Amino acid sequence: MNLATQSLAQTSLTAAELWYQLELAQTSEEIDQLLQSIWHNQDHQELLIDAQAELADQIDAELAAIKARMKFLIDLHQAAINKLTGWRERLDQTILYFNHKGLLTSEMIGKQRRIVVKENPPTCEVLVDPAQLPEQYLRIETKTLICPDKKAIAEAWKQGIPVDGTRVYRKRKVIYSLVPGNLPEYQAGKTVEAQSLTKTTKNRVESSKLKRRNQRIK
Repeated sequence: MNLATQSLAQTSLTAAELWYQLELAQTSEEIDQLLQSIWHNQDHQELLIDAQAELADQIDAELAAIKARMKFLIDLHQAAINKLTGWRERLDQTILYFNHKGLLTSEMIGKQRRIVVKENPPTCEVLVDPAQLPEQYLRIETKTLICPDKKAIAEAWKQGIPVDGTRVYRKRKVIYSLVPGNLPEYQAGKTVEAQSLTKTTKNRVESSKLKRRNQRIK
């Protein structure tokens, strides 16, 4: 049992079992079937509400932990990249320094490799306000950027005024929270219900997998 299921088991055996079943699922269809099948049993709806909320909280916690570890690894690898990039730049700077001092020629040949110092195409750096340059050295560019005013369109939609070529809609979201005055813990009787419910859910998933396997064989 991993840390996530151990943590869930302390508050909800049903949520812990759901986590376990989600890990066994191979496709998004199996995940949808699992999550939808548990709501078919209306006798344990309060238990399912608590279990799904606990599962959502644990998933959020796992996501936060993984993102933190990922950031740490990115920072660690970025430090290594910066160090190696610095080394590479120092190699070139050393050659350029001694070439500038006249101690190395612009072409050096070893037994198997050759190092050549070449000049890049000229680079122009403007040190003053471009408006101070002579007119023949100026290029005037005018760009027009047309952007939709989505806020104004949404306000018009609220007033019952549709705007052709646009679609205004509201997204729905799910919010999980604790019932005021109650702690997220289950009574002993609910533990028995949870075990019965998770067993039923597991049987449904296994039966569905067997049917799909038989269909593929046919």
